[in-house]
Amino acid sequence: MTTEAIERRCTELVYASARLLDFRDYEGYTSLFTEQAELDMGRSVTGQAAIFGLCMRRPADLRSRQVISNVFIEVLDDDNARGMNYVTIYEHVGDAALKAGPAPLHGPRVVGHFEDRYTRSAEGWRISRRKLHIAFEAPR
Repeated sequence: MTTEAIERRCTELVYASARLLDFRDYEGYTSLFTEQAELDMGRSVTGQAAIFGLCMRRPADLRSRQVISNVFIEVLDDDNARGMNYVTIYEHVGDAALKAGPAPLHGPRVVGHFEDRYTRSAEGWRISRRKLHIAFEAPR
């Protein structure tokens, strides 16, 4: 696989992770990670089962959208890569999030970046480690 192909696969993981989490496809989101992946969103969990459990603890009345930008992927070898990307997270928690149409917006909830490690597995490229670094955070 070429360097460009590996970069493309890892970039697809970045965008897919935002889309699947925002639209509450937690099984799909979890499948983007290796079996023993580490996810640190302020608290670290290890393994797909723990990542799925973390997703299931998200409030039912939460609507989120992650805006991803500045994606950078560095291929380390044929089976490993690392990367980072900026993330701006918009959230609304409450009844309006459960209804069709727009929910109230009060600006971004979080601005930061993800630091990722990617590994080629039998299933293809997967996230093996993801850590959120928060640069700005709005009060709840």
